[in-house]
Amino acid sequence: MSSLERFLAFDAAPFPSGGRYPSPVARAVRVDERVFLSGGSAQKADGSIAGLGDPAAQAEAALDNIEAALTAAGGRLADITKLTTCIVDPAHRKPVYEVVGRRLKDVFPVSTGLVVAGLPMVEQMVQMDADAVIGSPVRRIRSFEMKSWFGQDIAWQGSMVAAGERELFIRGQTGSALDGSHMAGLGRRPEDAAAQAELAMTNLGTLLSEAGSSLDDICKMTVYINDRAYRLAVYPVIGRHLRGIHPVSTGIITTGFARPEILFEIDIQAIRSRGARHERYRRYHSSKAKYGFAQQSLDCDLCMAVRAGGRVILRGQTGGDLSEVMRGQGDVVVQSEQAMDNVEVLLGEAGATLADVTKATLFVTDRAFMADATEVILRRLKGVMPAFSAIVIKGLASPELLMEVDITADLAGRVP
Repeated sequence: MSSLERFLAFDAAPFPSGGRYPSPVARAVRVDERVFLSGGSAQKADGSIAGLGDPAAQAEAALDNIEAALTAAGGRLADITKLTTCIVDPAHRKPVYEVVGRRLKDVFPVSTGLVVAGLPMVEQMVQMDADAVIGSPVRRIRSFEMKSWFGQDIAWQGSMVAAGERELFIRGQTGSALDGSHMAGLGRRPEDAAAQAELAMTNLGTLLSEAGSSLDDICKMTVYINDRAYRLAVYPVIGRHLRGIHPVSTGIITTGFARPEILFEIDIQAIRSRGARHERYRRYHSSKAKYGFAQQSLDCDLCMAVRAGGRVILRGQTGGDLSEVMRGQGDVVVQSEQAMDNVEVLLGEAGATLADVTKATLFVTDRAFMADATEVILRRLKGVMPAFSAIVIKGLASPELLMEVDITADLAGRVP
């Protein structure tokens, strides 16, 4: 049977007014070899921020916190498989990544790099979400040096795939060729975003094949664009490549990416099905679905929840109820409550409960919404102690959506 452990509880809320979370969260949650980590930032135990005004110092402090969490879970920095780094200013990229490159030398994690609208506290300049695998072999595929990647003068090492025995971690894919030789869609038009999505999806198929997997193993996709106008251009491309697969999905409008020419990036979560198809609940075609108040012709086969063995992964949940009625226009508390109502129902349909949640990631479209949305989510998860991350983003699928929450759960101890 699987085992689940939660490490390093903390409740210091990173809000300007200080205070405490309504229920503690964990720095790390370990399910067998897999470790889910809370967002690593420069927040200290008392809630204050180390390295004020210094992105490199904040990156050091963030990695110190991640290292402490991994150590508590029985691991180390070398066990990191994926790192998603959020910065609030493109100018912070080089100093932050130089620190990461030094601290993770010879680790070769896969990565996604985002410029976001903000973090929970205005003083925060960087946050890192790490995934790790402890005590199980991971094969790093297509390793590379950042210094040779599109002329970026950063001493950093990465790989395209970190392939575990069960789970595959893939570098966020953009319109960049896998060998770094060229970039698709060099413009700012929707058709340029579509061209980038086309190459990104082709790359995903190639990388999964090289890792002994396929697109059929994709459980979740997170799609990042930096202009809502690109949604109608990129999703039909994704839909054509993933026809009939029905992953869960979260769509984020972010401020920017690793390089200014990038308009689109896609992250996936893939788990080897090993001959047994993943269970996909509430399948739907997105052209018939509402996002906020309106339908969008996205032409994708999606679903609301995926169960892969004991893992349950949900579509990002918002203030739209499960019958597609938008609740709480202009009210982030009502939207957050509705999102968590949805989460509870969807987990139940997949055989899980709120007590099984291993990680929650909150996206809000204004820092002013952060405290209220966090209070709702962690109150609804009282006593669970999940890993937790929170980010301020530019926008969501429609303007009326003020928040979205990603939820992952695991039936550890209840499935073989």
